[in-house]
Amino acid sequence: MISHHEVLWIIYFIQLITGLLGNSFLFCIYNYNFITGYKKRTIDPILIHLTFVNVMFLLLRGIPQMIRVWRLGESLNDIECKLITYFQRVFRGLSLSSTCLLSVFQAIIISPSSLFWSKVKTRAPRCILPCSLLCWIFNLLIDVFVTVYVTGPRNDTTKERINLGYCSLDIHAMSPLKVVIWKTLYDFIFVAIMACSSIYMVFFLYRHHQQVKHIHHTVPSLSASPEIQATKSILLLVSSFVCFNAVSGPFILQMERAQGTISWAYYVSAILSLTFQSVSPFVLLGSDTQIPRSFCIL
Repeated sequence: MISHHEVLWIIYFIQLITGLLGNSFLFCIYNYNFITGYKKRTIDPILIHLTFVNVMFLLLRGIPQMIRVWRLGESLNDIECKLITYFQRVFRGLSLSSTCLLSVFQAIIISPSSLFWSKVKTRAPRCILPCSLLCWIFNLLIDVFVTVYVTGPRNDTTKERINLGYCSLDIHAMSPLKVVIWKTLYDFIFVAIMACSSIYMVFFLYRHHQQVKHIHHTVPSLSASPEIQATKSILLLVSSFVCFNAVSGPFILQMERAQGTISWAYYVSAILSLTFQSVSPFVLLGSDTQIPRSFCIL
């Protein structure tokens, strides 16, 4: 009979493989479009960056989880724990900020061609690289505190530490509640920006839908517009990110109550943390009209 550890390993493995294949495929397609100029879009560099950070997060989060489940009782040393946990948080933050950038730039792209928005649209492509670099710098600095409270598991002080599987959290170095508040505030800023841009895009889609009602002979071409399709896919991408990541805080608090043991909250949190990166490429594959044509050419 299959044990629960084997079931968890299978779940992690499926998430890892599907996420790696999906994101790697999109990474190659978007790079091909960007380099060759085939159906090149303003948001392609952001999509390339998003798929790259998703791959890195899946590797840094998924592989340690699989190793921990497969090799029970083994743990990492302090340096390994600090590095892996630090870069997990960095790439998770980069995934969030890249999704935020994607929604903002798409909102700019679909904006009406007024004098103001024309200037913004002209300057927007030149701002993508600086914004991406700022995201890297910000995320590399914001998670430095991870090295203070994350160490390798210490069996002699389990009551004073929260077991994170292959690492542990020092309660006295930093309260889990403070971690939740800090990360929630960090996430809230980007989620708020995504919400504003998403509301604007929803308003634009609604207005577009109202307009095409009165132009019956152009409905097929308008409904299949690449800008409209891209907007819908990004809205779905943002919604899935919020859904999968909004519930992480309560599970961290539940792990605190476990008093050094690995609870069900840990497993649920680990699975949810990998879900967006595993699902997001298929959201884009299912709605991006460029993918089938690019794939055929390749």
